[in-house]
Amino acid sequence: MQLFFWKKNKQIVTFANTLANELFSTLQPDDALAYLAGVKDKSRKTDRKTDRRMQDLIMQVQHFRIQHSLGVYGKARLHLTFAERLKELGYEPNVADRLNEMIMIRTP
Repeated sequence: MQLFFWKKNKQIVTFANTLANELFSTLQPDDALAYLAGVKDKSRKTDRKTDRRMQDLIMQVQHFRIQHSLGVYGKARLHLTFAERLKELGYEPNVADRLNEMIMIRTP
């Protein structure tokens, strides 16, 4: 048992940044905005691909949280770092917050 949550901060920050970078490589900011707005693009099958990608991200976050037994501060650090990195990568703040919220809601 680790008594000090800040010892895990480097792992949490690295994981959150990696997760955001992976999302950016598969879901560009414009596509994320369209996905959240519910715009369907029939020429590309991006909706199913995006749904699968979001489920994959949720599974990765759940696994990381269980594996590292994150507490309240660790979970907060993870989500804040993830949202900040998305904004740095060019996602609009409301899109980054919404994507982060989707992951947060599905990972208790």
